[in-house]
Amino acid sequence: MRRNVVLGLAENPALPERLFARLLEIGGEDVGLLLAGRDGLTASQARSLRAHDDADVWSLVVHGRITWADVPRDDPHLLVAAAAAGLVPEPALRDLAAHPDREVRGAVASSVTDLPRDVLAALVRDTDPYVAENAASSDELPSGLAEELARHPHVVVRAEFARNTHAPPALLAALLAHGGRPAPTSCAACHDRAARCAHHRPGVRRIRLAAAANPAVPPPGLEEFLEADEAHVVDAIAERTDLPASFHPRLAAHPVAFVRATSARNPTIGETLLRQLADDPEPAVRMAVVENPAVPLPWLTALAAERRLPHEPLPRILAATESELSELAASRVAQVRALVAARPDLPAALVDRLAADPDIGVARRIAPHPELGDHRLAELVERHGPPVYGAVARNPGCPGALLRRMARDAGSVRKALRTIAVHPALPPDVVESLLTDPDRRVAGAAAGHPSLPVEVMERIIDRGGEDGAPA
Repeated sequence: MRRNVVLGLAENPALPERLFARLLEIGGEDVGLLLAGRDGLTASQARSLRAHDDADVWSLVVHGRITWADVPRDDPHLLVAAAAAGLVPEPALRDLAAHPDREVRGAVASSVTDLPRDVLAALVRDTDPYVAENAASSDELPSGLAEELARHPHVVVRAEFARNTHAPPALLAALLAHGGRPAPTSCAACHDRAARCAHHRPGVRRIRLAAAANPAVPPPGLEEFLEADEAHVVDAIAERTDLPASFHPRLAAHPVAFVRATSARNPTIGETLLRQLADDPEPAVRMAVVENPAVPLPWLTALAAERRLPHEPLPRILAATESELSELAASRVAQVRALVAARPDLPAALVDRLAADPDIGVARRIAPHPELGDHRLAELVERHGPPVYGAVARNPGCPGALLRRMARDAGSVRKALRTIAVHPALPPDVVESLLTDPDRRVAGAAAGHPSLPVEVMERIIDRGGEDGAPA
């Protein structure tokens, strides 16, 4: 069975109602999961899925495509999924939050939003730290519950609250300073033992580190962590744009390269340090400099002339003025012109100029621009051939006739054909012809294309998915 074709058909938004149950019958569990996730399921389709497989019921619940009356009551974890999808009435939700299994209570705490305040309070005050830990990550904690969590006796609960970006800054500052007062009295090592740990200094440090990595904690007190052994915490600090200026030289000189790279992307670091990082021995750090929104344009163009830069639009190019863009688009360095071509909101005159650029790198970046007309796209294809087919096919306005030509001539450029296969303007006969393409992703994309003729869909199902080719 050509599974890629059958799976693609299950995702096809144009699949007729009358073929739904037949596809489910031949498809197996994975097809059922895809069908259960479709938008606009009818009541009869949902009934077919419920009768087909338990996994389909899970998918229906997760996507909210089932009523509470039809949710099976024998699996508490399925009921939690239903609660997360907003399907469970309040009395049943209260029962779940008081379930004897801590895993169920913890799942309610971590996955269900808009909990009634008293239910959330009960979860915060649960005697099992696992449940309270999950409740500590809620973004809807009223001030009283937040204060309870900041004083919770268990290390893991307090540490999880310290990670909560919605926690009040004053409470985070206290956790950063000393782990909170009073000191925790229990940790994972001693919670279930009669003999408690003599002290919880490692746990207090864990709480403080969690607070230090939280972008919502006020900057005072962070300086102590700039040389922490836990580089991921220092990295989180280096991302912040509200740091005192005295922090930046230390972050820019950090022994761990990925921390210096994060520092290099920070728009508040200043030109002196940015220049220092542009000469960093690590290539990843030097590359991070070009991603800084404040990098001076002359540096950016100099870097573009000597090394390959990211394909995505760079922040400094996105912030460039029209006159700066015009100057860059006239550069003798093709890679600089390509940087401009990647910007999605170029003035029309620059779009036209860059579409006529002889460099293939510029062509690939300008081809997806929605302002390009049919004739410009055809010129790009004529000038550069298959190497630009994928980029041209990403253009939302690419006409069907040009897509047909590219699909016919793509040859060994498989990646381009995958892009062509999903374009909404691809003619139905071309879609049908791609069903037998040797590339499974191309064939699967063709099966999921809304222009696939209904009679072809029916033929695929009649043949059990063995062959999508025309009869």
